Amino acid sequence: MKSRVKTYILAAIITITSSPLSQSCSCDSNVTPAAKTSTRIKDREAYELGALHASRLLENAENEDMVQDALLDVRARQTNIESKLGRQSASDYERGFSDFIRQHCDSLARIIF
Repeated sequence: MKSRVKTYILAAIITITSSPLSQSCSCDSNVTPAAKTSTRIKDREAYELGALHASRLLENAENEDMVQDALLDVRARQTNIESKLGRQSASDYERGFSDFIRQHCDSLARIIF
């Protein structure tokens, strides 16, 4: 039971740190982070990579330590994609990851998102 609580806490931390509110101290104060990305998927490769990483996470969903590591890895990849390819690609990666989780494991999606 304690390990499930740790998973919930970790999921909440990751969700909070990846939300637009946590990124509100952007250099350009006139444009919000949400306004910088399109709601359409523009970087299909980033979207599919996010879905691939989500499928790998679901393969190991029974092992909480692996799930926690995978969630941290996804966040690190998202940050790396943003720094190298831009905010839109990072947003598309996150969208691919979250869409796949929501479609294939709604109980985990409710915990994480």
